[in-house]
This record gives sequence, structure tokens and C-alpha cells, in this order.
Amino acid sequence: MPIEKEKHLVVVGYGDVGKSIVAELMRAHAEFVVVDRNEDNLLDKGFDYVVGDGSNEEILRRAGVASASTIIIALNSDTDAIFATLVARTLNRDAIILSRANAPICDKIYRAGADYVASVAIVVGQMVAKHVISDHEEDVVMLYEGIEIEKYHVKEGSPFAGKTLEELDLRSNVGCTVIGIEKEGMTVTGIHGKTTIEEDSILAIVGSKEQIQKFEEYEDRLSKSPEMIMVDKIVEMFR
Repeated sequence: MPIEKEKHLVVVGYGDVGKSIVAELMRAHAEFVVVDRNEDNLLDKGFDYVVGDGSNEEILRRAGVASASTIIIALNSDTDAIFATLVARTLNRDAIILSRANAPICDKIYRAGADYVASVAIVVGQMVAKHVISDHEEDVVMLYEGIEIEKYHVKEGSPFAGKTLEELDLRSNVGCTVIGIEKEGMTVTGIHGKTTIEEDSILAIVGSKEQIQKFEEYEDRLSKSPEMIMVDKIVEMFR
């Protein structure tokens, strides 16, 4: 029977990396579903799960991949990770897909549809999960191939406040992606275009160092008047 959820997370694979991800998601009371072949490892753990091959389309459908906001692929086999990424992207064009890699095959996983690919290590699983739920001591964590996850505080008076992610269009304007929002101790991972950014919230942002810098500059640019923007451009021409 398919699991009826929307804007949840799906964790594909419950090995060492998957377990570390799930532990963090449970601690944050996030809505998620786990997919794994071994039901003995999943019984009585306190979360929803689907038993089966994580690269199988029907299994991923049953886990609700088509309506998920974020899909984290933590399979041991690189080949399975590629197929799972490909199927997940086919089922859901809008979800954020993060995948792990054992070997230097990141390009193949990116081509299959992943947004971000992380190197294999239990600590990577912890980083990904903690920043998806925006609950980590560090403000910035370097993942793989120049990808960082940063926490960003939306302060009072920020030009981001009151706008939806669709209005900000961060992917087009700066290239990075919001994967989680924390407000008053509550974490939202069901991110979509209509999600509204509020003052005094914490955003978990994924992107390259340059993209995150552009994000910060984008906020600064939005807060300036058209006249000040023109002055900045003229000053830049003389540098």
C-alpha cells in the first residue's frame, strides 16, 4: 500500500549513512519515509518505511517519492544510486535530490538528476540530515565537489521577509537552493514555491561557495534603492 504523505522526505537506503540521517530526522520530528531491502532493520523503529529495492520505480512510488520535497539517496552501490536518482527524478521533477557516492562517479549521478552529490562517510550523512533540518552547530559545512550547506538568518527588515521562494526565484537568480527553514524551534522541510520566508527564521541553503556569496549579495541588492544599485554599478566600472 502506498504511503500517503506530501512534501515529506524520503531516505533511500538504511545502511550506516542512512541510519545517521534517520537519527537526525527523528530527533527533529521531521516527516519522512525510509526505503530499504531488509525489513528486519526497519521493524519497530518508530518511522514509516517501504521494503524493497530503492532503485525500483514501484517501490519508490509506494514511498511517496512523487510528492516528496526532498529525496536523500544513501545506497551502498554506486550503480543503484544512479538508477535510484534517475527514477526519482523521473517521478518528481521538483524535489531536491541529494545522493552519496562511493567512487568518483559524481558526474553520472548529476546527469541522472541529482541536485547535490556527497562523498561517502557517516559524517556526511549526519551533515546532510542536520542541515536539511537546520540543526547544527556549524554555520557552514563543505560537502563534495565545492558544495556547501549554510545556515542563514533572515533578520528583521530583510527584503526576503514576506516573499515566497517562487517570487525570489533563487535558483535562477543566484543558483542556490533552500532545503529547510527553522522558525521558533519548528523545522519545515516541505519546501515549495509558495513557501513564505518570515523574519527571524533560519534558512538552510545549499550551493557552491560562489552561489552562497551571490545569495548574500542578492539580499543586499534587494534592500537597496534603484538609485543606489546604479551607483554601485558605476563604481564597479571604475575598479
